[in-house]
Amino acid sequence: MHISLILAKTYLLSFKQRAFISFINVLSFIGLIIGVASLICVTSIFNGFRELVRDLLLTIDPHIRITLTDTFSENATSALKYAYRDIATISKSASSKIVIGFQDKTQAGILLTKESDSIDHSSSNHVSIGIGLADKLGVKKGDTIRVSTPDMLDIAISGFMIPKNYTMIIDSIFQISSGVQYDNAYILCNYAYHRDQAIVGKQYLDLKLHSIDNLELVINKLRSEPMLKEMKIESWKDLHQELYSTMEFERNMSFIILGIITCVSAFNILIAMWMTVKSKGKDIATLLSMGARTKDIQLTFILQGLIIGIAGTISGAALGILLCLGQQRYGWIELPNSIVQAMPVSLQWEVVVISSLLGIIVAGLAGMYPARLATHITISNELRHE
Repeated sequence: MHISLILAKTYLLSFKQRAFISFINVLSFIGLIIGVASLICVTSIFNGFRELVRDLLLTIDPHIRITLTDTFSENATSALKYAYRDIATISKSASSKIVIGFQDKTQAGILLTKESDSIDHSSSNHVSIGIGLADKLGVKKGDTIRVSTPDMLDIAISGFMIPKNYTMIIDSIFQISSGVQYDNAYILCNYAYHRDQAIVGKQYLDLKLHSIDNLELVINKLRSEPMLKEMKIESWKDLHQELYSTMEFERNMSFIILGIITCVSAFNILIAMWMTVKSKGKDIATLLSMGARTKDIQLTFILQGLIIGIAGTISGAALGILLCLGQQRYGWIELPNSIVQAMPVSLQWEVVVISSLLGIIVAGLAGMYPARLATHITISNELRHE
């Protein structure tokens, strides 16, 4: 066994001779376990909530939305599906700004009409309304609401005409998430009704992919298509850029803040090894006088930091993985009065790898300064009184 590894193990395991230094090493070990486990668990929770919101949004949103122009040809739809095997379905949708009235209450909103399996394909005036908008209007399932578009109101005001209203029956009330606009402003309806009533609004082509993992690849190809050059092409992330960016920022900041725990543990390792160098100065001088190489002395303290780092990181990663898998399987932490029964967790192995590498790297770096300090010991000064 290499002399550097033997010395590193000896210094780490000499509890009786260096009780206080060993205590600091134990604290560093525990700190790394907590730091790495916290990084994995908290990041997995953020990923779980992000995937939950994504899945909820995708019940309404497509993977890719193309805003159509007047130059769009109907034949392009079949051409797109034929050219792109990743596209599972292509459907039409439209949105219009509306003014909604119920009894003496009035609210602004958005009418979103879709060709969807979840909505009856007949030209029906039955609609689904967001829970936030329903609360503002004080409506419930079965109520009839009045809907007008801003264009209708402008025409009525300018021509002193009675504005035309569309009557719609509330068939259901939906809830996506309190953080998105759909719950507070949207009414969902059948695209056939929007078309038959000739309601003016933006026209879209909604694309669903076989696998969302191919999203970036497909959207980049679509943006290079000549027939779609003048059209706006957005992914589901682009449709809710502010919400998605906020969630990404929160996740990244939590990772950075919790990473400080790992850095504090590394600082404890540095202090413990610095104290070891000071207390073992005569031993180091003796080894140097006997012909030990300076790089072997340096390697001793680097290995000491790595041993603590690897052991603490492996233990922390194992604890974090077990906690995440346990939450996924058994739902230990429940969320009462929520759209999900238990806290969502999504364990991603790249997070485990990054967290583990961070723990090992900072522990190894913590041994660099004490290692350099050990090689600057003056043999004559240390052995003068021996």
